[in-house]
Amino acid sequence: MALVRGEYNVKRFLLKIVFVMILVCLSLGLSHTALAAETFVTTDSVNIRSGPSQDDPRIGGLYAGADVTVLEHDPAGWSTVSFEGKTGYIRSDFLRFPIGSTAATFRTTDDVRLRAEKSTDSAVIKMVVHGTGVEVLDHDPAGWSRVRTDGKTGYIRSDFLTRDISFTASAAASTTTTPAATPAVTSTTLFTTGAVNFREGPSTESAKITTLNAGTAVNVTEQYPSGWSKCNAAGSTGYIRTDLLSSSSGGKVEFLNWSEAKNVVKIGVPIRVLDVRTGLSYTIQCFSRSGHADVEPLTAADTETMLRSRNGVWAWAPRPVWVTIGDRTIAASLNGMPHAGSTISGNNMNGHLCLHFGGTVTNNKSYQQDLRNAVDEAYRASL
Repeated sequence: MALVRGEYNVKRFLLKIVFVMILVCLSLGLSHTALAAETFVTTDSVNIRSGPSQDDPRIGGLYAGADVTVLEHDPAGWSTVSFEGKTGYIRSDFLRFPIGSTAATFRTTDDVRLRAEKSTDSAVIKMVVHGTGVEVLDHDPAGWSRVRTDGKTGYIRSDFLTRDISFTASAAASTTTTPAATPAVTSTTLFTTGAVNFREGPSTESAKITTLNAGTAVNVTEQYPSGWSKCNAAGSTGYIRTDLLSSSSGGKVEFLNWSEAKNVVKIGVPIRVLDVRTGLSYTIQCFSRSGHADVEPLTAADTETMLRSRNGVWAWAPRPVWVTIGDRTIAASLNGMPHAGSTISGNNMNGHLCLHFGGTVTNNKSYQQDLRNAVDEAYRASL
């Protein structure tokens, strides 16, 4: 009997050991998952903030060239980072991915040409479709990246590439600092998917301001977990159910040549711009019309958002955009190099930009084609 009891105790002891080992393995596995992250490098001295806004308190800072652990990366906004045991936020345009001897995988954000050299005039090696993973051998965020895909090596414009970080729900939960009831702050242009009621508050019980037609562009400033979005539309601020809004215009974006668009673009009238590639939205204003529209960001905040949409770099390369004036939205392209004169003070930009539409004409035939390609891209994005 004593022997049997002894064997029983040994078995219980062994089972306990196995159980503890299983718990340890699970714990290690979960820890590894929660720490899923990547190391980026700062491009300049940068502040680390408690939230994804320049208005949030500063909790630290890093010098240029410092390594930082990034938990979540939004190329056109803010990145969630790990800093001295805390979670913070850094503007993504102050971060670059360190390309070393081992190639990093990026993905294309649109159908893009793989070229033999760093130029739009260079020979096309092949077309790379939207969403394709490519190995980046050398990355210049403001220019071209040398990549390898399908056994071929060439160059792709860096603004057609994005670096995604995958992390689990456990990691997301461990880094969340915003209460569930707090709205997500944004500034983007969305479109109504049908005739919708525009209300004074985030409830179907709230008074109706007006009814907006299908395809109406609205500027969304906040989105609530309750399913409502705070918007600017029809000259008022109100609320629309989020599930009745879409990033697609439903084909309501027009393609107009400048001779027609010139009658829509008015001097001194604010124009809402949606950057098609990033979804970022800001306001500009026209002060001159000749072969195109000369425009400026309306405020310093608009300049900051515009620069974010260009990955923090002013450049001549045109961006595909939708411009909304009144109840009309038109495909266009906007260059990003401030130059010559300006009329608005206090917007933190010296000079103006050029807004182009279909059939634009310039002296530089290569650049003219880039402008037309950007207008075409903006129009295709609406279909």
